[in-house]
Amino acid sequence: MEIFSLPAEQNRIPSHKRAIALGIFDGIHLGHRAVISNAAATGYPCAVYTFRHGSVTTKPAQPLICPDDTSHILENLGVKELFEADFSAVQQLSPEEFVDEVLCKQLHAATVTCGFNYRFGRGGSGDAATLTALCAARGIPATVVDAVEIDGAPISSTAVRQAISQGDMAAARCMLGYNYSFRLPVVNGQHLGRQWGTPTINQILPPDRLYPPFGVYASCALAKGKIYPAVTNLGCRPTVGAEAPLAETYLDGFEGDLYGQAVTVYPLCRLRGEVKFPTMDALKKQVEADIAAARRMFAPPATTCVRAIIFDFDDTLGPRDPAFRRAVEAFLHRYYPDLPASEFAQRTEEMITFNNYGYGMPVVYEEYIRKYITTWAPYPDVDLATALEQFFLDFARFYTLAEDTRSTLQELRRRGYLLGVITNGHRRVQGQKLDHTGVRPLLDLTMVSGDDGIHKPDPEIFRRAALRLGLPCEHCLFVGDHPVNDVGGALSAGMQAVFMDAQFPADHPLHSLPQPQGVPVVQRLSELLDLLPPLDLSQEIR
Repeated sequence: MEIFSLPAEQNRIPSHKRAIALGIFDGIHLGHRAVISNAAATGYPCAVYTFRHGSVTTKPAQPLICPDDTSHILENLGVKELFEADFSAVQQLSPEEFVDEVLCKQLHAATVTCGFNYRFGRGGSGDAATLTALCAARGIPATVVDAVEIDGAPISSTAVRQAISQGDMAAARCMLGYNYSFRLPVVNGQHLGRQWGTPTINQILPPDRLYPPFGVYASCALAKGKIYPAVTNLGCRPTVGAEAPLAETYLDGFEGDLYGQAVTVYPLCRLRGEVKFPTMDALKKQVEADIAAARRMFAPPATTCVRAIIFDFDDTLGPRDPAFRRAVEAFLHRYYPDLPASEFAQRTEEMITFNNYGYGMPVVYEEYIRKYITTWAPYPDVDLATALEQFFLDFARFYTLAEDTRSTLQELRRRGYLLGVITNGHRRVQGQKLDHTGVRPLLDLTMVSGDDGIHKPDPEIFRRAALRLGLPCEHCLFVGDHPVNDVGGALSAGMQAVFMDAQFPADHPLHSLPQPQGVPVVQRLSELLDLLPPLDLSQEIR
């Protein structure tokens, strides 16, 4: 992704047509994802136009995530260019001038997308309807994306900030679509925890981020490729003092040295506020009590009560293969438009066979597309990056959920269950499919293996999901169609499992695998409703 700082770098802007997503994308919550995904799905190179943090108001709000995390999320959404403008350079433009000078002349807009509450122009005088009308008069399609809601409440940056400021990390996670976290280097501390047998890592909290209220949190921490249940104290350590606010975290079960290494900490549930204790002995006893409280939260339960249901994505929430076939057909129509019907059918089957239903394809997607645009000379000529991007977009836009998926997820949410997805696959492909289907607002957690760098059936990816939900694996039920990757991996991590019998054709790689024994089997997602009664919400862990 190329980043432009405006107006300083206006002369560097390439003159090609682009799809532009407009907004203040602070934290990139699910509403922002919907706007950007809509722009990316147009087929034009996707660009985001926003304002540099701190240039819109004299008292800028602290950012929710660091710039590196923002860039990572935008790239996963298919954004090719990020235009960060100085608000003062355009704030006196009228709505008409903004459309003409910025969108048309500077950015060469082919399409424009914004949220329902978008404001622009001098004094915020233009709204989404104004933008639509002005763009239409200039022959530019404009799309206004409706509010994304969770349980009937619209998602907004204000709501996310309020949740974090109140220490409601579960609500923030649902609106963001990912856990709030911070990744910081470990520094030397006073080693009090080590003397007490509860060693902690210390991380200095930079002042340019929004943090939850100071206090003690049940948390989890990712260190050296493994996730650990943890307890984190955020604040100034009033009993022993600190030169600057710190995150002080005890990683339960970790042994070793992390000094100088970056560790990601996920605050999950606030246990108590900051307290100044009268003696060091009183502090030591409270630290031990905090660790015990967090351990109870993460400990394997005495019962097998299910609190969270985590799903595989492809062939569990929706059929993969029809969407892939349509993406292959779109690829051939686009780059080989004059093929006779028989040759078109032959090439379609060749590409599908080589893909092997997504299991064990001998090359990555980039090489897959390269193979066919070099083997069969395309018309018109096209570069690899463009062909790959369009293939991903086609795969996502043709992907549909099973007919009972949405209603089943809604009912399970109503019954009090936390919901998530763990899917293997390319981070861009799977991410765009999740976005296109609109399923994310129904989920408390999504994990794509290509993003986390770990794949099913490795039990670590299941452990990460459970801990990020604030639960032991034993309180989680995994539903998937692969006997090994899904059912075997989940069981090895300590989760319960349900096998989704997707009834694959005889030539499918999974057809010959024996069904797992000793777990329930369903053929439709809605059959889960007969297995999972409503939770006792008075005991629900959020």
